[in-house]
Amino acid sequence: LLWESLDGGKGVEIMKKAMKAIMKATKTVKKLTIVSCVVLTLCLAVSACGGKDEAEGTKDAVMGIESVALDGESEAGNPESEAVPTEAGTPGGEGGGESAAAAPQINAEILREARTDEGGEEIAFAEYPMFTLAGGGSEGLSAALDTINAQCRSQSETLLDELQESVKEYRESVDPASVFGQGTQAYIYRCDTDVVSIMVMRTVNMGGPHPNNYWDYYNLNAKTGENLQLSQFLTMDEAMVENVIGRLHENYPEVEFDDAVLRADIPEIVAGEGIGWYFYEGQINLAFPEGSFGFGHAVGSLEVTVPLE
Repeated sequence: LLWESLDGGKGVEIMKKAMKAIMKATKTVKKLTIVSCVVLTLCLAVSACGGKDEAEGTKDAVMGIESVALDGESEAGNPESEAVPTEAGTPGGEGGGESAAAAPQINAEILREARTDEGGEEIAFAEYPMFTLAGGGSEGLSAALDTINAQCRSQSETLLDELQESVKEYRESVDPASVFGQGTQAYIYRCDTDVVSIMVMRTVNMGGPHPNNYWDYYNLNAKTGENLQLSQFLTMDEAMVENVIGRLHENYPEVEFDDAVLRADIPEIVAGEGIGWYFYEGQINLAFPEGSFGFGHAVGSLEVTVPLE
């Protein structure tokens, strides 16, 4: 209305002054609004957080965090699916309670040696494990691990000499690019204040249609390093023999077992030195060597897991 009632010059001048006043008022309102929002946010933050301890508890509740103890059990007492490993790769460690702190920590490293031809090309290799006591344990256990290391290295060196000679003949007559070798894997299945249970698997390739696998088992007293005997943990009575027979049928349905042979041979094999065994998930794994129960190379080694007494 003001614009239409005045002439062009006065109308423009009045309009400019009005616009400046409006813009100034708008800026003031914006500043007040921003300040109000900041104050309101701070008030809400203080009232919601309370103190440091309460804030940390709120964070855990919102994120769903649950602290896990080193022995694989939550602080609430719920068992976890896997034990939390220490830096040494074995259950237990600092902060896990008295038993966890006393448990030995063992590192396993795979070492490798190789042989070359006259041109420097690798033609044979052999891997072997090296176990070291990283923490806890005893002098007896450390000495036992040193003995295992010496045995594994000696086996590797002897085999490497054989592989070097064999691959030369194989290269000349079959495949000039062939490489013979031994791959190795080491597993620490149990490592606590009472028992250290180790399995070493060696896979040897000598140019055949498939490699050959070999297993070595070491079960040690964690306090003294002495070798443990299977009879200390397993009684092969009639009930246990039937348990093993049932598990053999369950694990190897394609194998035609003779139960009469199994009943006669199982106690004898378990009592001898040929049986391989190690601790596995609170049980004992029995590995009957190749050739057991009258079977040959095609069947190979047969394994069952039985309850720990």
